[in-house]
Amino acid sequence: MAMNIAQTIYQHVKAMPMEKAVEVLHFIEFLETKQDVAINEAETNDVLEFMQTLPFGQRTDADINTQFQALRDEWGR
Repeated sequence: MAMNIAQTIYQHVKAMPMEKAVEVLHFIEFLETKQDVAINEAETNDVLEFMQTLPFGQRTDADINTQFQALRDEWGR
């Protein structure tokens, strides 16, 4: 079963340290307060085409956690 965008975001956030997860929450709250900007149809189609190339639902929790741990290890050097 493919994950929806909320589930994908959740998978990313649950693997983060609390401080980073709070930053994500603040960013979401910021986005909610921004005024919507009109997007033309060509831009919308470009975004949709890009989104279809993303690997939503193709990675397991273990895959995601392994990738995040590798990044944390790299950043910790």
